[in-house]
Amino acid sequence: MNRETVTAHSKNLGKDMSIRVYGESGWPVIAFPIQDAMSDCYEQFGMVDAMKDYIDGGKIQLFVLDSVDAEGWSDRGGDNVLRVKVIEAFYNYVCEEVVPFVHERNSSDLRPLTMGCSLGATHALVAFLRRPDLFQGVIALSGGYDAQFFFGDWMNTTLYFNSPVHFLPNTPHDHPYIDLYNRREIVLCCGQGAWEEEGLRTEHIVDDAFRALGVNAWCDYWGTDVDHDWPWWQKQVQYFLPYVLDEAEKYHAEEVAEAAKNAPAKPVTAKKAAGTKATRTSRTKAAPAKKAEPAVKKAAPAAKAAPAAKVAPAAKAAPAAKTSEKAEPKAAPATKAEPKAAAAKPAPAKKAAPKATSAKPAPAKKAAPAAKAEPAKKPAAAAKPAPAKKAAPAPKAEPAAKPAAKSTAAAKAPAKKAAATKPAAKKTTRTRKSAR
Repeated sequence: MNRETVTAHSKNLGKDMSIRVYGESGWPVIAFPIQDAMSDCYEQFGMVDAMKDYIDGGKIQLFVLDSVDAEGWSDRGGDNVLRVKVIEAFYNYVCEEVVPFVHERNSSDLRPLTMGCSLGATHALVAFLRRPDLFQGVIALSGGYDAQFFFGDWMNTTLYFNSPVHFLPNTPHDHPYIDLYNRREIVLCCGQGAWEEEGLRTEHIVDDAFRALGVNAWCDYWGTDVDHDWPWWQKQVQYFLPYVLDEAEKYHAEEVAEAAKNAPAKPVTAKKAAGTKATRTSRTKAAPAKKAEPAVKKAAPAAKAAPAAKVAPAAKAAPAAKTSEKAEPKAAPATKAEPKAAAAKPAPAKKAAPKATSAKPAPAKKAAPAAKAEPAKKPAAAAKPAPAKKAAPAPKAEPAAKPAAKSTAAAKAPAKKAAATKPAAKKTTRTRKSAR
């Protein structure tokens, strides 16, 4: 088994924090230690061995964190405001520093699962409930979810949002997180044996809140012989982990399929319209003219058509700059449309140059040199009123950019549909397995 310890300075906590990494690939799992423990506790108490097959098999990659509980939750004699600041700083550390590190080390964009036992389960559930956009699910074992167990009757806004028994029942039924909760895997488990009283009490409150909100969470209660201790947590993680991974992988597959289905042909068409090296380099001011010339030569061998290519980008460059930088590559296809439109007239005969000049003043062979002189001295708009009308296709290029913006929204919208169609049967069935 690959194991390494990574230590880095946390900007949120202002101190060095260590993360133990087990495994090289698989679904990322962020594990919170028990109260006051450090990143070695999962290995020390046999939890890594309990998940060994999943780690060695490349099904999960485990990231175990250090805690700062001694300065926050456990410091009962300290200043409450300072204690809560440490708790919130740790939460921010997880979201802003640990999650990016996990994505980088895991080499994927998979949303991590969170897990923990005892106070670690409290951290795991709080992180998941507050940021379901960052995490795919949670396995919380024997957690206590009432912050007042550590703070008595004292409460402020920051502590409120670290106390699930307080903020979860007050969550509005139309809150956007409700939909996200139902597209995630939520498992809470507690025994009914020794030292499980607080976990049992608070899990029931959280369970009731989930039911009231219509959230399909699996809150399980094991027997009276199940104590608040490592041997039972090892059995519980072996029991729940396959289910959570299976559901996470299924949902991820649905998500990818939905994104592929709705990642429309519109962005693809937009790329085809723009899709030459000429449009990609059109962000530089000099490049478009160089790339436009070969396109004109392919359409019409007449070398005198090149000035038209120079004039047309000049006319298009100004509008693109006013809209946005990204609009420039989309506007560039208009330069191709113009050479092709110009090529449609010369096509009947090799004497393309005389016909091209016939669109201007009186037909004469000297009219072609005049075309070179006019763009050089006069503004593009004054030089060729006729091509400006032919530039009308350019507005069509802009709509091609807008669908790209809509595509992201479209990609998200189906995700919500997926939530609605995702079967809840498994979780509902398993929810009823309340006794062992």
